[in-house]
Amino acid sequence: MYAYFIDDLVYEKHHRTLDKLDLLLTQQGVSGRKIKLSRLFDINVSIKDCIASGIKTLVAVGNDATASRLLNHALSLKKREDFSFTFCVVPVGAPNKIARLFDIQNIPDAVNALAAHHIRTFDVGLLNQRHYFITSAIFPKKTALRFHSYTVSSLHPDHHISICNGDMYHTKETIASKKFIPDDGILEAVIAYRPSVSLWSRLRGKNEGGTYQPESFFPIKKIIIKGANKTVSIFADTEKQLTSPIEAVVVSGALEAIINFKAQ
Repeated sequence: MYAYFIDDLVYEKHHRTLDKLDLLLTQQGVSGRKIKLSRLFDINVSIKDCIASGIKTLVAVGNDATASRLLNHALSLKKREDFSFTFCVVPVGAPNKIARLFDIQNIPDAVNALAAHHIRTFDVGLLNQRHYFITSAIFPKKTALRFHSYTVSSLHPDHHISICNGDMYHTKETIASKKFIPDDGILEAVIAYRPSVSLWSRLRGKNEGGTYQPESFFPIKKIIIKGANKTVSIFADTEKQLTSPIEAVVVSGALEAIINFKAQ
């Protein structure tokens, strides 16, 4: 049985998309309970009610913020109350990195994946013992990786640090791509920089650099990220404010998710 947690904004802005989703779910025989998420909605109560009624598949319908919200509440409850569930994402709106980690690019992909119900186990990251993430956690400038007796950062002026479970740098077909395995019990701490813009490019109006490029990789199970300020704004599937220093740990095999098997 399935429970579809649908974000408020999806109801407000994507009526036709929801109609299409309803039709496809009915055709594939994977329709289920619909739960509307608002800001003040008590999601924990609905999750516990679903589990008690025999619903074991929790589906986030929306973008990464919706998926992250459902994922965090479900994993936190699972830790306290020891139940099992399967997770999936129907991507509506943007960004949708979590859905792409499951090889789900669009609504038909998601519906086909739900119908086939092919499950893969994923590691997740945990920050300060309170926020779970599955793709990556990105830390801004003026942060550093803290090891036992030293810290590591970048000398490049435009840089960031990330803790990755998936390949956020799109390193496919390179040696680096083999480092990003979402079920190996290890996260990758990455120091990345964005190349500076030449004078000629600035004269042509191109003031921003390209994409961030990894320069150092550190396979980790646990690490401390130290920020220059007490409060650090990070992007861990969605935007969060956390207190420095921040502890990042891997929780191995914590999540069972439905993936688009045809893309494997």
